[in-house]
Amino acid sequence: MRELRTIGNRFCREMPGVPRAWLYCLVSAALCFLPRVPSYAAGFDRNAAGTASVQSLKIAVDARGVALGEAFSALADGASAIDWNAAALIKIKRQSMSFMHSPYLAGSTMDFFAYAQNAGPVGSWGIGCKYMNYGSIRRTDASGASSGGFTPYDMTLSVGFATYITGFNKEPEERFVLGATGKFVRSQILKADNTVSADIGVLFPYFFDNRFQLGMSAQNIMGTLRYDTEDYPLPLILRLGSATKITDYFTLTADMVAARDNYPFLAMGGEFRISVRKTALFLRGGFNTRAIADGSGFRNVTLGTGVRHGAYTLDYSLSPFGALGSVHRISAGLNF
Repeated sequence: MRELRTIGNRFCREMPGVPRAWLYCLVSAALCFLPRVPSYAAGFDRNAAGTASVQSLKIAVDARGVALGEAFSALADGASAIDWNAAALIKIKRQSMSFMHSPYLAGSTMDFFAYAQNAGPVGSWGIGCKYMNYGSIRRTDASGASSGGFTPYDMTLSVGFATYITGFNKEPEERFVLGATGKFVRSQILKADNTVSADIGVLFPYFFDNRFQLGMSAQNIMGTLRYDTEDYPLPLILRLGSATKITDYFTLTADMVAARDNYPFLAMGGEFRISVRKTALFLRGGFNTRAIADGSGFRNVTLGTGVRHGAYTLDYSLSPFGALGSVHRISAGLNF
C-alpha cells in the first residue's frame, strides 16, 4: 500500500488536475499482478533506468498514434489498439488489419502487424506481432580482434479481447468496456529467453454528447527475462488517457504515461480532418514531456499526416530525437 500511495502521489504532482482516485485505481490494478521484484525496479523515476528489459515494448506502434505525441489510449480504434489499450478493440465494427514499418535509431528497425475482428454481442478480439531488429553487431575478443557477429532482437506475440462489462440494457456508448491481452515475449542478445505477460485496459462511457471519453491501461504487468545471470522485469507501463472531439473536424487527445523505469510524462496531440466525399485527409501534431531534460536538439514534438479512402488508410509520422536523428513511421490499415 505504501508503494501504491507513493506512485499515486507522484502521478498527482507530475500531472495536476487528474482525480487522485483514478490514478490509485489504475496503479493498484497493475500492482495486484506484479511479481516480487527489487525495490529499485518499481521506482517510477530516473533511478530505475536500466532496470527493465525488452525496451521495445515501450516503443509506440501506429503512425497515427505516434503523430499525436503518443496520446492515443482513448482514441485508438483499429487493430493496432491491441498495443495501446486492449479495451479499444471494442470500437472495431467488422474486421481490421494494421501494418507498420519503421527504420528506427542506430540502424534498428521495427515492424508491426495486427488483425482484429468484431465478435458480435460478446465483444471483439485481436492478435498482434511486434518485432524489433537491432541490426548486426560485430563481436570482438579481449584483444579487439573480430570474433564474428550477432543480431539482437525482440519479438512479442499478443492475443487480446474486449467486452462490455456494464449496462447491457444501454447503448454501447454508455457502457464500460474491459480489455485484456496475453503476451509471449522473446528477447535475444547473445542467448535468447522467453516469458509471458499481460495487459489490462478499460474504456469509460462517453460523456458530453459522445464528445469525450477516458481510457486507462496497465501493460506488461508481469514477466521477467534472464540476461546472463541476472533477471530483469518487463517495463510496466501505466496509461490514463482522454479523447475530446472539439468539433466535427478536430479531436484533442491527452495521455498521462508512466513506465516503471522512468518518470511519468504527459503526452498531448491534435488531429484535424478534411473530408471530400469518401476521402479524408488528416493533419496531426503532438508533443510529450518524456525525458525532456535529457539529450539535446529538437525533440519531444511529433508531426504526421494521413489519408483515408473508403476502407483503406495510410498514415505517416515524424519523431525527431535531437542529435540521435529522426524516426519515420509508415502505417497502412484496412477496415472491412
